[in-house]
Amino acid sequence: MTRVEYTARYVTQEQLARAYRRLGHASATPAWSATLLIDTGLTMSWACPVLHPPEVREEYPAGHDWHVIAEAGELDWPPLRPEEEIWPALLERQPVPTRERAEAQARFLGKSVEEMHRENLRRRFLGDAHIGTIKRNPSDFSLDPLVRDWDATARELAEFLDTHRPPKLTTEQRVMEQGVRLAELEAEVLATKASLGRLMRNAARDQGERLRKGFKADMHRWGGVSRPTVDAWLSDGGCCEGTVPDEDGTTGPSHSHTTDTQEQAR
Repeated sequence: MTRVEYTARYVTQEQLARAYRRLGHASATPAWSATLLIDTGLTMSWACPVLHPPEVREEYPAGHDWHVIAEAGELDWPPLRPEEEIWPALLERQPVPTRERAEAQARFLGKSVEEMHRENLRRRFLGDAHIGTIKRNPSDFSLDPLVRDWDATARELAEFLDTHRPPKLTTEQRVMEQGVRLAELEAEVLATKASLGRLMRNAARDQGERLRKGFKADMHRWGGVSRPTVDAWLSDGGCCEGTVPDEDGTTGPSHSHTTDTQEQAR
């Protein structure tokens, strides 16, 4: 299926992503096809991931940006829902105020409190999303799914994907994409090894004063790493409280203990 990604986590992108997931749409796409990239204004482009420069990757090894291949148009802002759907939900969230100050303000305006409240809500939530035919800035009107039909925009996206074939990646663009995938896998391997090392040290700490016979051999077999690696991980600092006992009763360096609950939260 065509891969859809977003340049950020702005409200427009998050609402569209949720609605598109609800739609459950899928479209068949050949291998090595470009990704559809959507920005905060719902402008679309075909792109492929590319690794950040080496100086940036020192801190974020798998960090990547996007290499834009071609522009792909834009989606419209979601339309307003029918007012008969909007008002009951809106008034449930924002009830008519009953404070004396609201009553005084309404009298000053020559309106009832309910009329004044509805006008305020209309200005806040039901403003136009366009100036003529031009899309307004998303910060200038309400994008709340209570009043805006994001499912309609998700259907517009699905129709676009059904009627537009993504560009095929060139060999150079495939190198970019595969380089990002390799960096992500390597980062995942490093994180998994760090987790495995912590678990081994916790298991050693749970043994008490002395490791049971065959403990290190089991760690070697179950962890799928060499015996020297097991020895190095068990003696590594920072993850076990007190001392790490050896199978002969001797102890290694002092470490702080990580519980299974803490490990799962990492």
